[in-house]
Amino acid sequence: MTDGSAAEPPVPPGVDPEVPSPARLYDYYLGGRINYRADREAAERIRAGLPEISDMAWANRGFHQRAAKWLAHSCGITQFIDIGSGLPTQGNTHEVVRAVTPRARVVYVDNDPMVRAYAGELLTSRFTTFVFGDLREPDTVLGDRLLRSLIDFTEPVGLLM
Repeated sequence: MTDGSAAEPPVPPGVDPEVPSPARLYDYYLGGRINYRADREAAERIRAGLPEISDMAWANRGFHQRAAKWLAHSCGITQFIDIGSGLPTQGNTHEVVRAVTPRARVVYVDNDPMVRAYAGELLTSRFTTFVFGDLREPDTVLGDRLLRSLIDFTEPVGLLM
């Protein structure tokens, strides 16, 4: 959890810092830095009724990491699509799976303009990319040129959501 004393992040095009967003709330609960006053205030209102919300966010993050690692280690999967990837944080999918398979390919997909603005932090190699897309448009997401440049659908794909 941040204390709000740090400088606000820049406001990317398409982002309204006065309207809380799920990605930025999640970032706040994980102790991240990519959130605005409106997100922190909304997060604390939620915490008032659900005091364990940060623990829940961390539990969710831990499950996501364990699932990705299991798919890579136990199932031998080397390519992943992470839909609703959210903002970069600790233990991103590519970091977790590359600890098992160094050349694993990961495509992050999200429809939040803030995530798009910070996606560069996830792109650590030619085996990682970001697609601005929406889960509700699967044909568009799965047909995306960038996604198809990394994902070979003739081989197993780990899908994380």
